[in-house]
Amino acid sequence: MLVRFMAQRAAKAEVQGIDALREDVEYVVLEVFAPHGKSALFRLEFTEGEDPALFDSRAFTVISSSIPPSWRYFQFESGSFALRPEPWGRPGFWEAYYDRDRRALETYESEKSRILASMEQR
Repeated sequence: MLVRFMAQRAAKAEVQGIDALREDVEYVVLEVFAPHGKSALFRLEFTEGEDPALFDSRAFTVISSSIPPSWRYFQFESGSFALRPEPWGRPGFWEAYYDRDRRALETYESEKSRILASMEQR
């Protein structure tokens, strides 16, 4: 899935936390998280060398709606759901990633590579 950041849309929706994004730049969506009762969020790598972060989907236009074949649907008791690689859905994965656990970092890079490769094949 590929999206383009639209600053004007972000301002209109009063989206916060978008200062790191650049106008009209395309980003590969690594995960979609839809919190119950709120706007969907896209996990993106927004700057090389920085950890991926979640951004409000209202700030973007979808350029390619192709879903990577490695994504799975995860339902939460809260009514929220996520579309992401299966290994990222394991309990504690993101905590381990941000704690710099070697295995979590390797899993992240491996799955990200699969997502990028699927984008190139389309």
